[in-house]
Amino acid sequence: MLNIRKRSTAESRQQSNVRHEQNSTSASVGQKTDPEYLRLLQAGDEDAWKRLTSDWSPRLYKYLRGNLPTAEDAEDVLSETMIATVKAIKRFDGKVAISTFIYSIANRKVADFWRRRKDTDVLPETVSTAGPSSSGIEFQEALAQLPDEARKALLLKYHMKMSVTEVAEAMGRSYKATESLLSRGRKRLKQILQSANDT
Repeated sequence: MLNIRKRSTAESRQQSNVRHEQNSTSASVGQKTDPEYLRLLQAGDEDAWKRLTSDWSPRLYKYLRGNLPTAEDAEDVLSETMIATVKAIKRFDGKVAISTFIYSIANRKVADFWRRRKDTDVLPETVSTAGPSSSGIEFQEALAQLPDEARKALLLKYHMKMSVTEVAEAMGRSYKATESLLSRGRKRLKQILQSANDT
């Protein structure tokens, strides 16, 4: 009887761990953050934070690399974002996807970075994972010419594969305003690329 109970407790723990792993993944792409996963993060659970860091550091780095001048800047702002996430998680209610919560913090840290810098004309060296082909370089330069908000919105939507709703929430805008921003950004980007091809 005792052996059965022990086995059952062990199995239950194993199933719980599997559920937590599944929940951490679904929380990053769904509309709501799993309450149990959030509770573990807020309680400072080491495994939950390891999963969050493992899941989000590479994605955030790619996004930040597209918004900042150098790889070192992206790494610095990534660290700032993760530290701010640890501090802010206590106030997060989980009513939106954790991606929205994290990218909102990242956006604020990017804005802080540029406020600290006077040379805001510096162009990002890389905005995608593509190699340095001539067309890739043209695209990077075109993207860098967009207004900050349009560039951020396009990177979130197409590079980070977020929905319009998630982009809106991450940027603190309404759905309609975000749609309009994305539309203007795409149109301007197309114009810049066409102009570059004509010269």
